[in-house]
Amino acid sequence: MITLGILHATLPAYMQQAGEDENRHLQVVVNATDFASFEQQIVQRRPQVLAVDLSLLGSDPGTLLQRFEKLVQPELTLVVYAFAKWDLIESLRGPQRQVLRAPISVRTLRANLINLIVREITQRRQQVGGFPDVPAMQPPARRFDDVQLVGLQEIPSKVDCECPNQVADLVLALAAFESYSRQCENRNAADARIHAFLARATGHARALMETALGELCAFEKIDVQSLPRRSA
Repeated sequence: MITLGILHATLPAYMQQAGEDENRHLQVVVNATDFASFEQQIVQRRPQVLAVDLSLLGSDPGTLLQRFEKLVQPELTLVVYAFAKWDLIESLRGPQRQVLRAPISVRTLRANLINLIVREITQRRQQVGGFPDVPAMQPPARRFDDVQLVGLQEIPSKVDCECPNQVADLVLALAAFESYSRQCENRNAADARIHAFLARATGHARALMETALGELCAFEKIDVQSLPRRSA
């Protein structure tokens, strides 16, 4: 389970309404709406992920976030905001911190935690029976770059369906975790093996979903070649 410490008035209610499937692999261990109570609880329960509402962080949110992170050293901090100055939003971004525009859904939450969820599933499988079967060869090169995928996230569908946007979300998340796994530091040979496995497994999943995305774009008559691409 990915444990969550939430400082947000409505996100816990959204999670309760979403049902068991959408909340799979997620466990809320801290739920507060004032930062004093939140701080006390996260020290006791040490969640892996902090999800905080910027409006509840007072007049100096950057300092307060740093204090929370120093206390519990979370793997990721998600900062949710409705309206704020651009320079403040940019100042809150960081290597283990993401800034998300409200409203935040459980689907959005899971998408931003996909790296941690994939890692947890893989480690659990390794503990109970070694690595699952994954092709030994390296996965194919990426078919879509990040700029194209962001374009597909925003493109409107011709039918009442958000599949192109959602599949683009998945491919972006898989590509990000593939890159993250290749760049992880290794303490020993076992670390190197698990990170190489994660990168390879995620790369093959990413390539398969890219194929699915290509078929979906053809079906929806979306001209992928017309989308902006990352400049060389």
